[in-house]
This record gives sequence, structure tokens and C-alpha cells, in this order.
Amino acid sequence: MRKIKIQNFGAVSQAELDIDKNLNILIGAQASGKSTIAKVLYFCRKIKDFYVDYLIQAEHFERGHKNEDYINFLKYVRYCFISCFGTTLHMDSFEIEYWYQGEEEKVVICLEKKYAKVRFSACIREQIEKNLQDVREIHETNRAQTFLEKENFKKELKAHYREIAKKIFHDTEEIIYIPAGRSLLSVMSDQMNVIDNGSLDLPMRNFIELIADTRKKFGTRMDRMVSDYVKTVQGQIKNADVNMAYNMVKKILKADYVSDSDGEKLYYTKSKWVKIAYSSSGQQEALWILLPLFVRILENKKCFVVIEEPEAHLFPEAQKTIVEMISLFIYSTDSSVLLTTHSPYILTSWNLLMHSYLVETKKKLVGMEPVVPKGVRMAPEETDAYLVETDEGSYLRKIMENENGLIDALEIDGISDIINHCTERLLDMEYGDGM
Repeated sequence: MRKIKIQNFGAVSQAELDIDKNLNILIGAQASGKSTIAKVLYFCRKIKDFYVDYLIQAEHFERGHKNEDYINFLKYVRYCFISCFGTTLHMDSFEIEYWYQGEEEKVVICLEKKYAKVRFSACIREQIEKNLQDVREIHETNRAQTFLEKENFKKELKAHYREIAKKIFHDTEEIIYIPAGRSLLSVMSDQMNVIDNGSLDLPMRNFIELIADTRKKFGTRMDRMVSDYVKTVQGQIKNADVNMAYNMVKKILKADYVSDSDGEKLYYTKSKWVKIAYSSSGQQEALWILLPLFVRILENKKCFVVIEEPEAHLFPEAQKTIVEMISLFIYSTDSSVLLTTHSPYILTSWNLLMHSYLVETKKKLVGMEPVVPKGVRMAPEETDAYLVETDEGSYLRKIMENENGLIDALEIDGISDIINHCTERLLDMEYGDGM
């Protein structure tokens, strides 16, 4: 079982989360610690990618002695930690534990003498150390290669190292972080190459790399892109899922996305278009959720994705559709998602998909027009939702109702109760005083 435990880190004083479900939802007030929990989980799962990056760089093995390889790798992970969360010199004692599989396979990150200390459990450490020895021998054997030979060899090695990392860390999924504030990157669409990546945290740098990689796939309209993809790859795509995803993207964007030599554009018709930098804020925010998910549905690629605030600048109907898109992505690719939100519309949209699963899928109704398409219904047993509370320090309170398998409606409508109470007091003041 995968799980994570966080103590005294940033805004989070205590949080423990099982993450074996397809969907985990975090809701809570601003500054309650939702993003911190999301980033910590992202970082722990990215360690397998850090390991691959470390292995492929020959200088790591040329500079140090073989007895220092494991220690140097831990230093590299600590460097990545600082890139993600900043300096730890101002922090108090904290501890992060992430279990890859079972109770014996985990990583612990804690603060010792103001520096982040990384420790792997014995069984994972043993595998890492053995693999580091093998990789050192590979680099030493191939040191005399020409530059071109090295580059070609690097590509083969990277694929090989990825497979090794998947086995060591028991994680086969691509790891993606989609942060809040996406519209800024759309506004700066034509200036992305001048952004100083060194001033950004690791998740944002990775997100910019994701955008750059995704753009390359959209040199033409999406329907043509799908057709070109089918011609160049072996095997069949999931046509129904791809078509449904395409229609959802167009429904939310109300346009077709193209990235060509003249920049990024949204085409409303064949001749009417707008550059993405001048499109609506809702289109800009939604774009870099929709396109990465669409590509992975097309390529049938299994992922773990963190999505922050998918509701940003979207009308409630579009929020409902983006929830359906995320659910389609989960089931089409057998992926998992951690989602943070402030929106009651997002929660009620998930409840609709779960209720549909209980009624339309489990009861196997026939001869009736479906309320929710089968491909986007969400199984309640594959879903968890938590409220991040801060009254006595941040902690997670599960808000899934056991009886009906849905998110507690009282939690969704809590803010309405506050507003209604204030309104009643104003009415009492108004009419009680004879005004």
C-alpha cells in the first residue's frame, strides 16, 4: 500500500494519506496546506526520475570514488528537494515518510542540523547501491566513446535505467504536476524561451518542460493530429475515448488548439482565430490541463497527475466537463490523480459521476437513455476526499460518507450555512428594529 505521512512541514503540522485510490481530492481554505501535501507527494514519487537523471550523467561517476556513489546520490536528491521547496535553514524539525510498497520499503526525509536528510529503507538502499556499482562499470567501459556514440548510447541507457527505477521504486507511472496559475504561462506564450528557469521551483520547471513537449504534438488541428498519430504508430487507439476527450476539449475551449511557426492559436472556425495570449482567462487556465490529458489518452499512457484548482476561471458547466475529462483520463489510461480544489461545483460534479456509477453501472439499467456516459462514471470505492483543517494544526479529515459512497454534502455546503446565518442575522436586525 502506498501512503505518505507529513509532520511539521510548512503549513502542514500533521497529515497522513493512503494513495492507492485512482482519485484523491483535497479541499480546504487557502494556506491550509493542500499545495504542500500535493508537492510533497509529487516529490516523493519523482525520486525514481531523479535516480534516472543521476545515473545517466557520467560526471557523477567520474568525479567521485565508488565508495561515495550512494552518498552522492543522496546529496543529489537533497539538491532536488531544495529545488522543490527552497532552503531548509529557516525551518524547524520536520519528517516526511513515503511508503512505496508495504511497511518495509520507504523513504524518509527529515531535518538534521537545519539540512534535509534523505534515508531509504534497507531493502531499497541495497538495490540502489548494487545498481550504482553496475552503472559505474558501464560508464568506465564506455568512457572512450565519441560524442555521437555517447549521445546514442545515452538514449538507450536512459530507457534501460527507467525500467530499473520502476522496479526499485515500484512505480511504473509517468509523474506530472499541473500547478495553479497556468494562465500566466499562456499569456507569456511567445516569451517562454526567455523565462529564467533558475528562479522557478522544480514543479513549475517540470511543468514548463511538459508544455514545451506537448506543444510539439499540436502542429495541426486536433482531429488531423489524431489521424497523423494513427498512421505513425503500431496498434490501435481507443477511438471512443479519444473522440469523447476531443469533444470535451472543444466544449470547454470552444475552439481548436494549434501551435505552429506563428505561435499558439485557438481556432473558432477555419478562418477565425485568436492567439492564446489574447484568449479568455478560462481558456488559458484550462488549456494546460486539457492538452496533456488528451495526449495521454491518445497515447494510452499511465500516469500519476497532480492537478491544482482545475476550476480556475471556469463557469460551473465547464467545471463539470473538466471533471468528466479527468475521470475519462483516469479510466482510459488506468491512471491516478490527486486534485486540490476550493470549488463546491467540482465536488458536486464528482458526486454526480459517483452517483451515476452506483445507479447506472452497478444496477446495470438497460433500455434507458444514460444520464452520464459510461466512460466517465467514477467508482466511489476508487475515490477518497479529504478536508484539510487548520483549527488545531493542519490535518486531513475524510469527508466521504460511508453509507452512500459520496462526498459529504454538508461539507460542500458549509460556506452556504455561514452566508445564510449572516443573512438571517441581518434580517433580524432589519425587521426586529422595525426598519
